[in-house]
Amino acid sequence: MALRLDHSRGLALLSTVVALWAGLSAGWPGPRWRLWEQNLETQLLLWRGPRRPPRRVVMVPVDDASLQQATWFAEAGPEAVIPLWARGLDTLPWPRSAYGVIAQRLLEAGAAAVAINVVFEGESAEGPGDDAAMAALLRRGRVALAGEMLEPEDSRGAGGLTLVEPEPFLEAVGGSAAVGLTNTLPASPGRPLPHPEAYSGGLLRSQGVNAPAALSTTLLRRAGLRSRQDDARMGLNVYGPDGTFPRLPAWEVLDPLRWRDHPLRPSLNGALVVVGPLQGDRLATAFGPLPGLELLATATANSLQGDGLASWPQEAAARALLALAVPLLAALLALRRRSLPWRLGTLAIVLALQLTAAVLALQMAHRWIPLLAPASALVLLGLLYGGHAYLLEGKERRRLRNTFERYVAPSVVAEILADPESARGILRGRTLEVTVLFCDLQGFTQLTRRRSEAGQSELHVRQLNSYLGAMVEVISAHGGTVDKFIGDAVMAVFGSPVGRGPAREAQTAVQCALAIAGRLQRLNDEWRLQNQDEPFTPLANGVGLASGPVVAGQIGSPQRLEFTVIGDTVNRASRLEGLTRQLKVPVCLDGATAALVSGCAGIGLRSLGAQPVKGLGEIEVFTAVAAGAETPEDGADPEAGCGHAAACG
Repeated sequence: MALRLDHSRGLALLSTVVALWAGLSAGWPGPRWRLWEQNLETQLLLWRGPRRPPRRVVMVPVDDASLQQATWFAEAGPEAVIPLWARGLDTLPWPRSAYGVIAQRLLEAGAAAVAINVVFEGESAEGPGDDAAMAALLRRGRVALAGEMLEPEDSRGAGGLTLVEPEPFLEAVGGSAAVGLTNTLPASPGRPLPHPEAYSGGLLRSQGVNAPAALSTTLLRRAGLRSRQDDARMGLNVYGPDGTFPRLPAWEVLDPLRWRDHPLRPSLNGALVVVGPLQGDRLATAFGPLPGLELLATATANSLQGDGLASWPQEAAARALLALAVPLLAALLALRRRSLPWRLGTLAIVLALQLTAAVLALQMAHRWIPLLAPASALVLLGLLYGGHAYLLEGKERRRLRNTFERYVAPSVVAEILADPESARGILRGRTLEVTVLFCDLQGFTQLTRRRSEAGQSELHVRQLNSYLGAMVEVISAHGGTVDKFIGDAVMAVFGSPVGRGPAREAQTAVQCALAIAGRLQRLNDEWRLQNQDEPFTPLANGVGLASGPVVAGQIGSPQRLEFTVIGDTVNRASRLEGLTRQLKVPVCLDGATAALVSGCAGIGLRSLGAQPVKGLGEIEVFTAVAAGAETPEDGADPEAGCGHAAACG
């Protein structure tokens, strides 16, 4: 019991250590752990699959189709008349007035606001007329223009911040309030892409820098809307791969004939439109690399719907407690029982619930809850409990093997240990049908006294050990179990701890009794040859056999337990062995044993009549002799002497 308590306390302590490790990993992860966690979150996003973006956010990209359309007109030849809208649009940068025309037409179609994701720094390369035309167009609507915060460094590594604004158009759009920054923070290892507002509203504001909001935030404000989330603390919740948002190529807006009856014009009513080139660097996401314009649309949509990604809880200590609680609760439930299937099943259920909770939190609330740390802790607990059970099972098997090998042959031990639970049941106690054999030397007490007086104790012990060793060999060869030695007597059981059927056990027990007599005769011959110069007294023994039910199990005190059998059958076998001296026969067996072996070839039975037996009254007693067949000797097959093995078994 104390050992079990020690094992339970050790498991509880190790489980607590694993839970604490999970809490530390979730609350204060290292760079590599963050990367593993992000990989897991990416897999969950891919499993969730693309989502439908809000129809209210529309992209008008300056894509390859727009450039190719203008190029086609430019290369048509001198005879072709290039449409006014296509002039100068075959390469980037485009004339600024082209963006103004796009913005004007989108607003006329009902767009709530338009953001142009191009930083107009200084004067236009097309001349002042281009800027003037652009300014005139911008005065007519709700347009958000792009700005950029530069962070130059000198040769000594020192630097500062320089805000680049579309100065030629500030007056036209109503001042700096219509400008939004295009800067974004780079994604740190193991973290999703941050919302653009994390730079302007997070980093710059924390440094005391008064800077414009992100372009996505400015777009919402120009439409009279507000973000439904704390953008500075959010990550981008990407809706899908490149092309997920509805797109309206820029050339289709610029071409009057195409635009006049365009099927997508009705969808622009109340829309938030982002305009800009698709060319440039692409940033990695769970669904692949995305261009800056698509990420601007994603940021706008996240703010509009409030579905940006964020960790929950956001405080490190709270995340640690949440991650710690999951494996700790699982351990408390699992350790309520010692059964390994119960423990592993409990951990599997908790792990499934954890995964389900993480998926639901992502799907419904767009929140990351700690997953990798508690899931890893649950797997570690499973390995811990499995390893502990394996070690205990090995220790228990060794204990059972050491226990049974003292009584039965190794082959029988292997059969018993094939089912450890059954083996433990054998030790706890059960009723079995067996045949009990008692074998005792006749006159050995007087011989012991004489040799002790003659100073021959060492010779006496050596001869007794030789005799007992030979008896054990014969008993083991016939499948019996040596129960105990009582001085010069041997008690053996046939049918315990495992049996082959009462009839077969009785048959082999009788054959063993006959073989014992033959083995003792050969021992006497060997001892006579070894002591030719001295007077020699041959040894004789008697064997008693009884068949019936016994109680088998480990019996004794906590300090000393022995596997043995008890019951009337044991007493009867002992009394029958004592009758061999009175009846002058080497073997006595009861009627139950005689009935079980009757008809078996190689065994002859003779009734000795009813005999008074101490404590039992009168019972019929039989003796057995070899009847025209060899009985198995040491190591021989115990079934060889019976031609009716099926009938006996």
